[in-house]
Amino acid sequence: MDQTRSRTEFLENVRRALGRTSPPADIEVPDATAFSDDRDAVGKRTESIRRDMDTRVADLVEELVVSAEAAEWIVHRAGPSDAALYVRKVAETLESTSVLRSGHALLDEIGLEEAFEGSAIALQRIAHDDSGPRRDVQRAKFREDMIVADIGVTGVDHAIAETGSVSIAAGRGVSRLISLLPPVHIAVVSPAQIVPSLDELFSFRRSEFLQRGSLDYTNIISGPSRSGDIEQTLIKGMHGPREVHMVIVD
Repeated sequence: MDQTRSRTEFLENVRRALGRTSPPADIEVPDATAFSDDRDAVGKRTESIRRDMDTRVADLVEELVVSAEAAEWIVHRAGPSDAALYVRKVAETLESTSVLRSGHALLDEIGLEEAFEGSAIALQRIAHDDSGPRRDVQRAKFREDMIVADIGVTGVDHAIAETGSVSIAAGRGVSRLISLLPPVHIAVVSPAQIVPSLDELFSFRRSEFLQRGSLDYTNIISGPSRSGDIEQTLIKGMHGPREVHMVIVD
């Protein structure tokens, strides 16, 4: 069978299955995509994306709230001081004894340590100490701490309004395992970090790659961990947190 005809018939079948009766309108694809090697073009695109985000902050926040709740995040909007107190309240409600935090700057800005002062809950910052034991020894200890912790608190690199997701890239003071190993994950988001869709996220990541020549691993988290067994029974928390909170710092 002719390949062009086969592709056309396949797409027609997909459209019918989706209830669509006609092909979508032509979509303009920018020259600077997530695969572009043109640093200038990618840079101009990311600048354009940032300008667009700046003019749509309120709308992007509202879209993120709706999509995140649909993805089963527990969403809370708060000012900086209230955001930290919310994290403490969640820990107290869950009767947690151990809370781990990443090195994201936003957690410092909201005063997370101050919010836990006077509490019996242990709040530990996961960060390497250059004057301490070897890094591999510290990493092993951190992994043990993360396995037994009740809650992991992180900032994010970006939140995605369209899908209700957050992205977290590994880096100095940022272990992605804080968002994966504890049974509860709390992600703290700034409105300035909200991108419209995955397209914009991948453009930013491409720009970072072209500037640095490499990229750290990135997790994209879309709600609590879910896994379906052979009987199609959906179980939460099988391969990650069973409960996730998104705190948007307005």
